[in-house]
Formats: sequence, C-alpha cells, structure tokens
Amino acid sequence: MDFQTFQEAIDFAKEKENGAIHFYESARQVAKNPGSKVLFGEMADEERRHLKFLEELKEEEIESFPVKKIQDLKISQMTEDVPFSPDLDYRQILIVAMKKEEQAHLMYADLAAMTTNARVAKLFQVLAEEESTHKHKLESEYEDHVLQSW
Repeated sequence: MDFQTFQEAIDFAKEKENGAIHFYESARQVAKNPGSKVLFGEMADEERRHLKFLEELKEEEIESFPVKKIQDLKISQMTEDVPFSPDLDYRQILIVAMKKEEQAHLMYADLAAMTTNARVAKLFQVLAEEESTHKHKLESEYEDHVLQSW
C-alpha cells in the first residue's frame, strides 16, 4: 500500500486510531475487573491523544519530529495470544493490550518502509514509535505486576 499524499496517510492513521479508541472503550465497558477498566480507559485516552495529534498535524511539521528507538522488552512476543472476553484477569488484559500495540507498531513500521513519500514515511515512523511507547509501558506493567509475583 503506497499513499500518494500525506493527507491520505493521515486519513488512514485517523481511521486506525478511531478503531483503537472504539476497541479500548468497548473493552472498558464490558470488562469486569476494576483494574482492567482503568487500563482500557487509559489506553483509549492515549489513542485519543494520537487522534488529536493527527488532526492538528501540518505536513511540513512532520520533519521536525525526532524518531527515537524505544526499548523492546519482548514480553508480548513471549506470551500466547489471549482472545478478549469480559472475564479476563489483569494479566490477560495486559497481554491483549500488549499484542494490540505490537500489531499497531508493526503495521506502521511496515507502512513506513513501503512508502516512497518521505513525509509519509516519517509520519508512519513517528506513529510506530508511539505504539512502541505504549507497548513498553504495558510490558513494564506486566513485568512489575505479573512476572515479579511469580
């Protein structure tokens, strides 16, 4: 998939962010675990910040954004997929969220590598970094509250 214009890439990313907001809000509403409700609400808020960023971003501004490497704890890669259900415990909720952020990161990284438009590539690199930041936050939470208790 090659985006011909920066606006096409923005529109695509906004659609993805809206989908993530919907997922996290729906998950928050049906989750039974209070900690899970909080986590899903926080993740929905993070995605709303992405959406606001995309709505306000001017094409010429993208070049000024630094892209930094986020440490990958690789916890999500070592966990089995967990299908979402309202009865998930906190560990399982973290896995669902980690996997979702990992998939978003990989999608944006792949899109950045595939495009021939330099500004579009930079946009997708910035978005991939943001998803990596979320994944790192979730993996740290998993490490602190799940792995440390074993």
